[in-house]
This record gives sequence, C-alpha cells and structure tokens, in this order.
Amino acid sequence: MIMIKIIFLLLLNSLCFSECRSVYSLYGQPKYLPTFSHYDYVNPNAPKQGRLVQSSIGSFDTLNQFVPQGIPAAGLSYLYDTLMVRPDDEPDSQYGLVAQCIELSDDQKTLIFRLDPNAKFHDGVSIQAEDVVWTFNTLLKKGDPRYKLYYRDVKAVKAQDRNTVIFTLSDTHNQDLIFAIGGLPVLPKHFWDHQSFTKADLTVPLGSGPYQVKDFKVNSDITYSRVKDYWAANHPTRKGQFNFDELKWVYFKDDTVAFEAFKSHLYDLRVEHRSKLWATGYQGPAVESGEIIKEEIMNREPQGMQGFVFNFRRPIFKDRQVRKAIALAFDFNWVNSQLFYSQYQRASSYYNNSHLAAGAVISPHELTIYNQLDHQLPEEFFVSPVVINDPENEAQMRDQLLRAAKLLDDAGWVIENGWRVNKITGERLIFEILITQASFERVILPYQEHLKRLGIDVVIRKVGPSEYVNRIRSFDFDMTTTVFRANLNPGNELFDYWSSKSANVMGSGNISGIADARLDQLIQLVMEAKTRDELEHRVRALDRLLMWEYIVVPQWYLDIHRVAYWNSLLRPEISPDFDLGLMTWWSKDNLK
Repeated sequence: MIMIKIIFLLLLNSLCFSECRSVYSLYGQPKYLPTFSHYDYVNPNAPKQGRLVQSSIGSFDTLNQFVPQGIPAAGLSYLYDTLMVRPDDEPDSQYGLVAQCIELSDDQKTLIFRLDPNAKFHDGVSIQAEDVVWTFNTLLKKGDPRYKLYYRDVKAVKAQDRNTVIFTLSDTHNQDLIFAIGGLPVLPKHFWDHQSFTKADLTVPLGSGPYQVKDFKVNSDITYSRVKDYWAANHPTRKGQFNFDELKWVYFKDDTVAFEAFKSHLYDLRVEHRSKLWATGYQGPAVESGEIIKEEIMNREPQGMQGFVFNFRRPIFKDRQVRKAIALAFDFNWVNSQLFYSQYQRASSYYNNSHLAAGAVISPHELTIYNQLDHQLPEEFFVSPVVINDPENEAQMRDQLLRAAKLLDDAGWVIENGWRVNKITGERLIFEILITQASFERVILPYQEHLKRLGIDVVIRKVGPSEYVNRIRSFDFDMTTTVFRANLNPGNELFDYWSSKSANVMGSGNISGIADARLDQLIQLVMEAKTRDELEHRVRALDRLLMWEYIVVPQWYLDIHRVAYWNSLLRPEISPDFDLGLMTWWSKDNLK
C-alpha cells in the first residue's frame, strides 16, 4: 500500500500543472479578478433580517434530495456548499468556495482541489478531502442515476491529504466535466456513517451551506434558518446574499389555491407561470396601493425547450412521420391569443432566447460537422429543415391539418369509421397526455380537438403530484409536458437528456427514450469543443437535429421573469443576467 502511494505521488509530481487558481474559466478570461470582494449584482450592505415565504405545490416526503426515491422538500439545496460556484452574471467561469483553489494538469487528465481550511459543516467539523471522496463515490453508487451520467469520465478520486483532493479523468476531452465536478456538493461523511443514505426519509441532514432545517410539517410547510456562524458568510461568492433570517415554503394542493393564498399574504413572492392571472388576476386594493408589486424582469438565460414530449418507448411514436403529423396539429397562435393574452413566443429551438439556437439555414460550419458523423443524415434533413411557421388563421390551419393527414396516410395509419387505425395490425391511434395541473386542460382541449379531426383519439389523464413524479421516473406515460432546461455552456446534461446510454435508465432525464447514434456523436463533439466559437457551432448542429427528430411538440417561452411580491421585500438595483437572483433580495422587516 505504501509502495502504491509512493508510485502515485511520483507520477503526480511528473505532471505539469497550472498554478493553483481560485477561478476556472472554460473560455477566455473570467469577469472577476482574484481580489474581488463581491459580485456586481449584489448589495454587500444588505441587512440580514426577516423571513421570505414562498409556495410549492403538492407535498414532500423526504429531506434527501440525492436519491431517486421520494419527493424532496423545496429549498434543500441551500443546505450544502459546493466545491466551486458560478455567478449568475457570467456563464463561463466558476469561483472557488469549499475549494480554495484548483489546479489542472496540462493534459487535462488530473484535477486537484485545495480545500479552504476554514470550510466547515454546521456542527463545526471541518470539511476534509475524505468528505469530498466519500460524497463522490456515494452519489455514484447510491445516488440518483444521473450522477453516473454526469461523472462517467472520472476514473478515480483520491484524498492526497487532509485538504487536497485529486480527480483523475479519462482520455475524453470533456470540457464541461471540470464544471460538473466543481458543482459537486460536499456531504459530511461522519454524519452519514451513522445514517442510511439510500432511505428517502425525513432524517434532518447535516449541511455546510447558508441555511439549515429549522422545522417542517409534511403536507404543510418547511422552514430553514440562516446559519449564524456560517463559515462563508463573508466569502466573495456569498457576500450580499442569503439575507433572510428564515426561508419558508408553504405547500398547497394546486396553483389556484396558492394564488388566493398569495393575495391574502400567506406568502411573499410569486413567479407567475399563468398568463391569464398575470393579465387579469392581480387587481384589488393591495395592488392599487402598491402593497403588491408586479414586475417584469429581463431574463437573458437560454429558455430551453418546453413541449409535449413523446415517449419513444411507445410503438406508435417510433415513426418520425407520425410525430411530425401530431406536432402539426398544435395551433400555437390560437392558444397564445385566446388563452395567453399574446404573452408568449413560440418555442422553435432547444436553446430559445439565445444565440445557440439553430438558424433557418444550415451554415457551412454545421455542414462540416454533419459530414463528420459516422451515420449520415437523410437528404430530407438538408433540403427540408424544420422551420416552425404557425398558421395565422383557420384556413391556414386547415391546410396544415391536411398535410398532417397525408403524413399519417403515408405512414400506414388510415381512417376507419372516423378513427386512425394501422392498416396492417388494425391498432387504433390512441394515446394519453399525462398532466398534474388541472389548469393545463384548457390548453390541451383545442389540441385534442384538432387531433380528433385527424382521427387520433387523445385522453387527458390528470394525476396527483406524487403519482406524476413516479410515473415520469418510470417512463410510464405516452405524452406529457416537460421542460428541457438549457444554459450557455451545454455539457453533461446532454448525456442525461439525449444519449443512448440514458434512454433506459430509470429516473434519467431522457424521458423521451430517444437513442440515436448521431445524437451521441454530436453530444461528444459538443463536450470536446476547445473554443467558445467551436462550442456554438456544434450546439447549433445538435439543436437542428433535435428539432428535426420531433422529440417534442414545441410549446412556448418567455424572455422575462413575471414576478409579483409584497412590498416588504427589496432587491438590488442590478439584476443578474442569468437568474432571478432571489437570494440577493432582502426584507424590510425583522422576524416577528
């Protein structure tokens, strides 16, 4: 054992490393200098006082967010600090938190974190290298299956000494992997040595972050209290944040009840997701007097893709022509004007609201990328790229439905007694749309009617939040609405969403079940991008293929945060570009 350690240290010393830096930037120079005192978008002198109460729908049954069982309580992420953190106004850099600095070998196969000796858990025990090693290994062995996808290119992790952790990486040039490791939360080994990590129960966990669990009541609420001696309270990445003495989430059975509770000031702030309420619901004395403030705050974060997602595991959705026909039946313009007060834009990319979205025309850079693929794309992909042109009137919608009908005919789904049947098997073309919010039915009903005109029988199936989560995790659905989130540095989440390896991993983000070697290769090319320019071209190439596959029926997006809050809350003059920045806000009032 001693000899192995000596050999390891000799090999380590033979490598060339960058200096130990407090910041790691994927591309170019970081925004903040090593001597920075706080982020630009915070108020470093914000008072530490008061309580922020928010809402959540449904309930929770576990305080362990890291395992695939159970429904975690809201707010658990505030219990834990990570090795490094990304500011909300800079997409390309991470700054040290638990890790005081980071070193990277020239061949990018060895990553060293030097831990901050001041970092500690809430019980006063110092965070040590063995905690990082234990966390990493435990998440891979016992945690959510997504961790295996995210960290698949890590060959080994070792504690060199009390404050030094060494990650050995595989030969693949996964640029995002360093970010993924930097975002690793550090859990206390000494605490979990005496607890069952795999149990999704209500054991109150020990953390190291700005908040700790104060009290909770299942089906009702959970409250966190600010850690008074939080080790990183004056850290540059924490200064001016986490200003509330308490964070509380109150649970409601549905959003209609939650909205009425907000108007009665049972909670303080609401990010509004229902356009009808935003247009007509915020009225009355509290709004008129300024007690309730309505704001639209610019959001420059890529909005990803929200849509009706097909479950490719269902035989009826294997055929792209069928998926395309079903997509053509959705009349976004009617829904937007009649139900949404024309507040939304049509989703047309998996990177809406960003320059990563594929354009209408395939660029020469993209053509070069597609020519590298081992499995070539059909000619139709190049001559008929997916461009969403929504019908502007009923006549145009009729024409679009005729196109959809022709696609179904060509795919072997013919009309018999008013319904589509497979001309070979006689099977009916029927499927369920799974929802958990009753308010979403009004969106689906006109879509259901258009599909009925095509001879497709659609059933709307509403279930409770717990059943919904379990059915999505086990891929037990035909179609549902989901959001594939995006950011300006696409990386390891792509394996979770789209890779063949994740298609049959229960609980993964690949809820569509798509498994396509061309997507696998494009994802790897994105991972290996050396420059920002190279990354953007490869992401656009990926985006175009995702759209062409008709994995979802695209819905809509907003480029703003619609926020309503009671005037007991204040916020900085500057909002971060890529987040609402709620933890930079503060309260006018002390706790009552």
